[in-house]
Amino acid sequence: MQQREQDTSYWSNEVVVGEVVYPPGSTLGPRIQPTLQFVFVHAGRITIRIDERTHIIPANSAFVLYPGHREYFAFAEDCETIHSWIHIAPALVEAGMINRLRKQPWPLPLSPAMQQLMQDALALHISAFPTVKEMLSALALQICWRYIGEGEQLSLGHETVLAHSAVGQAQQFIYEHLSEQLTLAIIAEAVAISPAHLIRLFQQHLHTTPMAYVWEQRISMGIKLLEQTGLSVGRIAEQCGFQSRYHFSRRIRQAIGYTPLEVRHRSWQLDPSAQAE
Repeated sequence: MQQREQDTSYWSNEVVVGEVVYPPGSTLGPRIQPTLQFVFVHAGRITIRIDERTHIIPANSAFVLYPGHREYFAFAEDCETIHSWIHIAPALVEAGMINRLRKQPWPLPLSPAMQQLMQDALALHISAFPTVKEMLSALALQICWRYIGEGEQLSLGHETVLAHSAVGQAQQFIYEHLSEQLTLAIIAEAVAISPAHLIRLFQQHLHTTPMAYVWEQRISMGIKLLEQTGLSVGRIAEQCGFQSRYHFSRRIRQAIGYTPLEVRHRSWQLDPSAQAE
């Protein structure tokens, strides 16, 4: 599949987002890059020639393209390639931000946080909300700063989720399935590695185990829902994957020294004796 270069009038928008599945052997270009563009490769592979230099971008990667360069894309010949993108008008981005972007590793591992920002942008793009333009512009700048932050953190050698893509994939899977029964075997199968290897990766990069991480996230989500919603304690316990309201209450108290109702009342600045649930 050959995709022709877009009409330059299309790029008058300040922020443009999209996602596409390319069949094996597809190509794009050559074209002159019109904007600042972030590309997220979710599956497959991209071989891209920028000016006279060729780069191979694997799945689970994020990279930046800069205005004015000649580009040609060749997508994996043995499988589909799925990637999403966000084009940002150069006028929206300060020169200092561009300079910091250019100093970052290229490409970066695609983190769960970056994937979530892209999903938010895709969802917002098709909505009829009256402030879509302004919200997309703000989200685009968040992606810029996220990329810079992750790149600088990786360059400094910090042991983060960026250090191994399987850890990031496991974190994303856990976050998306907190309400379900999760075991080490289920998580390991979801990221296609052995349970023992997953434990080693979590210990190396996050200084914890996968199941300890699951319970940390359940407790964190439970506290957030107590503070920010009016859901009952029982419903929150269910949504966060606890066996019962009692189990949830015991875990919360062990973690922070307060009962769920005390957490809620302290957040809402209420007297705990003034309201029961």
